[in-house]
Amino acid sequence: MGLDAVKRPAPGVARQGRAVRVLHVTECWGSGVASAVHAYIKATPDHDHWLLMAHDPADPLLGEGDLLRGLRVFADGHLARIRDVAAAYRETRPDIVHAHSSYAGFYVRSCPPVPKERIIYTPHCYAFERTDVGLPIRYGFRLAEALLAPRTGVVAAVSPREAELAVRLRGGQRVVYVPNVVPDVPPAPAARGRSEFVAISVGRICAQKDPAFLASAARSSDPSTRWVWIGDGDPALRRVLEDAGVVVTGWLAREQVLALLGTADVYVHTASWEGAPVSVLEAVGAGLPVVARDIPALRSLGVPDLVATPAECARAVRDLRDDLRREEAGRRLADALAGHTPHHQAARLAHAYTLALSSV
Repeated sequence: MGLDAVKRPAPGVARQGRAVRVLHVTECWGSGVASAVHAYIKATPDHDHWLLMAHDPADPLLGEGDLLRGLRVFADGHLARIRDVAAAYRETRPDIVHAHSSYAGFYVRSCPPVPKERIIYTPHCYAFERTDVGLPIRYGFRLAEALLAPRTGVVAAVSPREAELAVRLRGGQRVVYVPNVVPDVPPAPAARGRSEFVAISVGRICAQKDPAFLASAARSSDPSTRWVWIGDGDPALRRVLEDAGVVVTGWLAREQVLALLGTADVYVHTASWEGAPVSVLEAVGAGLPVVARDIPALRSLGVPDLVATPAECARAVRDLRDDLRREEAGRRLADALAGHTPHHQAARLAHAYTLALSSV
């Protein structure tokens, strides 16, 4: 489906009687960003939404087609993608261009036809937080963000950590914390009548998610614990998981993912760096306790009982076999993330969009 190419009036503040037009741009259509964009679209049902994306056919689309006015897929190459942004901007005449993830932020903010005031940028974790590259590359990412900050209207940060980093970049960009949402998920049954204990993870198998950390935890865990990874990605890293006895399901439809969460006992999150992982919030929505790695983003969200090593992870999973501990851990986590509601997200996103519209 191509973008709606009907001739549009010149861009301007949304007029009375006409819906606000939002062009979402992302090159990183993984499960987390896709879920976040899906939530933003649902949070603003009175707006018209278009999507410009880079899509791996293996990734689920989450049914956005029913919510979008139009969809377009990026060409390959950085310069081609900047041209794609310009073309999409001309065709849709949006009031807001919402860039999701670092490269999309680069494409949008490097596109001269898009006015700074219209740009909303959600990094979903700044690239300079990566731990899989050397310091020179991380400094390069940070320099790029500092240089592009003056071309940013509003940063819609997904965590207090991301908001803090955005403020440090200065550049005159305004910053609004827009929390991700704890969705309604069928809760995990209290008793299953089986001997195995299920520890589950969700996401792309890649360096960021550090599957080797989870594989090491799985190797040192109780043999009756069944470890499951929902998702797919790097074949070599997938083998690391499978060699440790972890069941890898491949990509599943969102409904299947949520259904599997409802059958698990504990959710395990081992990423080395993050923005505000949607999968953790989905686990909370399913009533699961979470064993998560100690990283700055999760500390800023107030996630309790974080672990630093695979051995600590395995012990924490083992301890949660006790029903009382599981219930208490789940309660502490739910309390910590109580503000992650659709109402709160919609209000903060509306505030970010209003700031952009009022500046035009």
